[in-house]
Amino acid sequence: MKALIVSDAQTEGIAIRSALEEAGYDTICYRWLLKALDNVEEIQPHLVVINAVDYPRHWKVMVQHMKCSLRSNPQVVLLTPPDFDDEEAEKAQLLEVRGCITGTNKKNLERLQQLIQEEGIFSPVQAHQAKILFIHPQEGILYSGQLIERQDDYYNLVPDRPVHLNSGDCITDGSLKTTGGIRSIQAQVMENKPELVLAMN
Repeated sequence: MKALIVSDAQTEGIAIRSALEEAGYDTICYRWLLKALDNVEEIQPHLVVINAVDYPRHWKVMVQHMKCSLRSNPQVVLLTPPDFDDEEAEKAQLLEVRGCITGTNKKNLERLQQLIQEEGIFSPVQAHQAKILFIHPQEGILYSGQLIERQDDYYNLVPDRPVHLNSGDCITDGSLKTTGGIRSIQAQVMENKPELVLAMN
């Protein structure tokens, strides 16, 4: 998954890049919006983060261009000023902007992580598309399998080979791979009969 970051502010760009790479994205950064606009069709990003503080007018042009011309149909997150007015927010909504952050402090970067983990960018689990790798808590052996969403935060585990896990076992060393990237997970076995059910966090 590719993420394009457009920010003339170097400090903010570095912070956003770090957060996205931690979430499993390959990142491409541009400090000049017009250069990003020229190259976006070649990049075909899945996610675009634009610093609307640096480009208060041109971010709308770029979003409109991407919506019309890119087959990847990227999701867009804006870095906005704290006083982002209602009219601008309405325009962002009409352009189907995914969400906004107002800085790159810890709270805002956590907000960014939440946005990119929501369904549509980095869906935690989609049936037959989410692969889990984990170390068995007792055996220390690597296992793999598919995760299928069940309800809320509970997921069915379909292992690639037989694995014995008891209700209450905790998986502390696991990775989840989806179409959105790879992230570390921890999980607890809630049920082991008739099928394995995990609670993930």
